[in-house]
Amino acid sequence: MNIKTSNTSLLALGLAVLLLTGCEAAEQSAQELLDKTVGKTTEAIREVVNETVANAMDQINGKIDGLQDDVDKTLGKPEQEEPQTEQKADEPTLADKTRVHEA
Repeated sequence: MNIKTSNTSLLALGLAVLLLTGCEAAEQSAQELLDKTVGKTTEAIREVVNETVANAMDQINGKIDGLQDDVDKTLGKPEQEEPQTEQKADEPTLADKTRVHEA
């Protein structure tokens, strides 16, 4: 009877080790899947937030531009056809060049 109990104990111990090894592998697999899912979800959320903020800023800028136009009309300022770029604003005008040559 002692041999039978010993064999049963060894078999039970072996099954327990296999079960624990399988559980650990399953846990690792689940953790990897969770990490990938969290990473993909975080990236998707960032994209949605960036798009939402960009759309909101476009709407705000459009409203501000409209308000500026209304204020300019109220003050009687003429409408500008094209705003000057920084380069054009930094370049001396023809009148400025003439003043330099006259001096």
